[in-house]
Parts: sequence; structure tokens; C-alpha cells
Amino acid sequence: MKFKVIIVAFLTVTMFWSCKSETSNSISSNEFIETTSNDFPYFVEQFADLKILRYQIPGWNDLSLKEQKLVYYLTQAGLSGRDIMWNMNYRHNLKIRTALEQVYTSFSGDKNTDNWNSFEVYLKRVWFSNGIHHHYSNAKIKPAFSEDYLKSLLDETSTTLEGEAFEIIFNGQIEESNLSTLFPFFPNIYYLLRYYR
Repeated sequence: MKFKVIIVAFLTVTMFWSCKSETSNSISSNEFIETTSNDFPYFVEQFADLKILRYQIPGWNDLSLKEQKLVYYLTQAGLSGRDIMWNMNYRHNLKIRTALEQVYTSFSGDKNTDNWNSFEVYLKRVWFSNGIHHHYSNAKIKPAFSEDYLKSLLDETSTTLEGEAFEIIFNGQIEESNLSTLFPFFPNIYYLLRYYR
């Protein structure tokens, strides 16, 4: 009985102490950099349920060349790790991305059609989500263009995308959702099950 009272008292004191406000760690107004340019175009593009924004980097020109090189190399390292993330999200993501990017860069046909616009929106959504599953809901992104249209694009650009990697894009029965939400505490098990079938 006495032990329970001590435990409850200890937990109560710990809870109240952890909730106290710290005034010494408050953010001073000197840590914010004010920008004077209000005409900077922050909004770049909007498609599907996404808005693409850009940001200013105040003080970039004040960095030394060595510091700017460091930022550049850190960015390149992040881009190199991007393929790892794509591969972890779904085993065919890299094949699909490579094929779609090849079509996007080498297609020389009519780019004013509704099918091409739908293809561009699909590709941008795949880029944004790091794969064919939505970045938030994990549902598979469904293209608004037909399977025949993608085949014609692949043929015109001499791009190869076949087998399960091609079927997965249009077949609503295969890999309908990214099941990583079923393994919230053990994501590595999910990725192993997803990749090594």
C-alpha cells in the first residue's frame, strides 16, 4: 500500500515538473530573418491534391564558397538516397519511374492533348509521392489515361516497361494500397515482405 502511494506521488510530481514552462529557452526575435521582397513567386504549380511551393533562402549569398559547396554535396547525397526510398516504397517504383521519365523527356508528339496532360499529372504525382502509392493515404494512384495510350507512348519513345511493373499501374486488383500502415511499429518487416516476394 505504501509502495503504491510512493509510485503515484512520484509519477504526479514527474508529470507536473515535465509540464512546467521554460523561459530560458524561448526564441528571441534576433533568430528570424526578415525578407523585404514581397513579390517573390512562392506558388509554382497545383495539380490533383497538391500545391508546389518554392522558398527563398535568405543569406545564401553571405555563405562562403566552402559552405555553399557543403550544401551542394549534402543535396547530392540526399538525391542519391532518394532511390533507396523509392525502392523501399514499392519494388517496381524505380522501373516505373525510369520508364515514365524516359517517355516524358523523349516524347516528341502532340503535348496539347488531354491524354498527355493526364500523363503529366500522373507523373508529377508519382514524383511527389516517391512512387505509385499516395504519399499520405497509401492508396495506389490511378492514372486518368488509358493503358493503350501508355503503350503508344512507350512504343514511340522506344521505352521498355512490361510484365508486372506495367500491369500494376492499371490493374486495380494488384497492390491497391501500400500496406505499410499495417506495420507501424515494424516498418522494416513490411519492406522485407514487400520487396522479397
